[in-house]
Amino acid sequence: MPQDDTRIPNTVLIALRERAGLSQQDLADELTNLAATRYGKHPQITRKTIGRWERGEVVWPQPFYRRLLAQLFHCAADELGFRRPRLVRSEDEPTMPMVSPPTFTEASTAAEPHVEHDQDQWRHIRSALDRHRRDLAVLAESWYPDHRIAGLENTGVISSPAWLPAEPVPLDEITLALDPAIDEPLITGEEPESAAVRPLANIDTRFRCYHDAIRDLAAPRLFENRLCFRLAELDWTRPHMRFGLMSFFDAMDINEALAHEFAAHHLAIDDGNEKVVPRASRRRLAFRKLVADPFDLRRRPLMGAIGTLTIRGGECPSVVLHHRDSARVAGGGGMVHLIPAGIFQPSSVIPAAITADFSIWRNIQREYAEELLDHGEFDGSGKPIRYHELEPFTALDNAVRNGHIRVFSLGVVLDALTLAGDILTVAIIAPDTYDAVFTKAVEANAEGSVPARTFPFEENTLTWLRDSKRLSPGAAAALHLAWTHRKLLLN
Repeated sequence: MPQDDTRIPNTVLIALRERAGLSQQDLADELTNLAATRYGKHPQITRKTIGRWERGEVVWPQPFYRRLLAQLFHCAADELGFRRPRLVRSEDEPTMPMVSPPTFTEASTAAEPHVEHDQDQWRHIRSALDRHRRDLAVLAESWYPDHRIAGLENTGVISSPAWLPAEPVPLDEITLALDPAIDEPLITGEEPESAAVRPLANIDTRFRCYHDAIRDLAAPRLFENRLCFRLAELDWTRPHMRFGLMSFFDAMDINEALAHEFAAHHLAIDDGNEKVVPRASRRRLAFRKLVADPFDLRRRPLMGAIGTLTIRGGECPSVVLHHRDSARVAGGGGMVHLIPAGIFQPSSVIPAAITADFSIWRNIQREYAEELLDHGEFDGSGKPIRYHELEPFTALDNAVRNGHIRVFSLGVVLDALTLAGDILTVAIIAPDTYDAVFTKAVEANAEGSVPARTFPFEENTLTWLRDSKRLSPGAAAALHLAWTHRKLLLN
């Protein structure tokens, strides 16, 4: 293969060998044995061969050698530190005419054992992650001791004092601004620090993004990219929120990658038995360290998910919650969450819809229609919604105007495991209005099951729900904050 006169040492390969505790001769022997046992080949790989690779005398070894190295070190071939040579043609060098049309050969479909193993490990961790999200979130909370919320310790929720108003804010008092020209975030999820949670796609490369791996290896029933509103600024003194635009997959590449990385290092798995280790480690969590301050909205895209605690008011107030099915949703599977809850996003990519749907109340209305009344998903492909003509939107709007529905914002919190954000709201609905609007409420929807009965909104029930250890961080925070301010909310 071509040799490079610059001879830049391959420090990556040296580091891989040294971390494996191998000398150059040991590595040569390991590669020779691997070639013989797996492929029935007997190449001449010696200590001198390894030395030439490491010193940069050979910048691009034969494909078979790169494959052996990738398999031995359980990495992609493009992570071995070799530099692909570029063909430089002399100005005086004649070009040969093409005498026959090009042919295209199909890529080999034969799976590489170490690629399959890497993907299987990824699936195993992702599956275990869904089974232990709540416990992992509680453990991740200890990473952010300065951002715990009094009364919500050990629930997996964190926030900044500036993100929680002193008391619930009526929704109609909050001004929203949409800034499509907002700066791109510094972190996208494609950085080298996230490589450990992006499995091998083939012998040469890893999946480019975490959502690519979800799509190809463990796609849930609901998994599509949608335009979303990205939270960029929050100020409760005005009160004011500023948003930009992002995609759903932008969030997956950060939030779920962070959760996967944490699970990989904090789940002890032995013969099918799984448990969360008792203490959080700050070692080897390269991607979480890269994200750093979870409240710096310039560093990463923060998708604004709106979670609404629905309270049927009256003399005996009650709430309804939602059990999210991990086989149907890409995030938050297996936990009990608020209903309605949904990403802050337009119902369609048509500009008129984006303008009309840039409203927290409109988002809540759509989620009521989808999750409790089974009106079908507004999947972003249709025409703008005629809110002033269709039910249940007209009934909900009338109830708000008449004071039969009152909606407040409780603040913004983060799931400590994923760092996904929840714009928490609470809707207090008069009993007659609730019964009329939701008389045909479903007991299951596309994302999970809805209990047939509501839970009493009283202290013993809230304590029982929290002790069940199944509440999502967002649901735990909404219930706690609403109970704290119950006199103002229930009036």
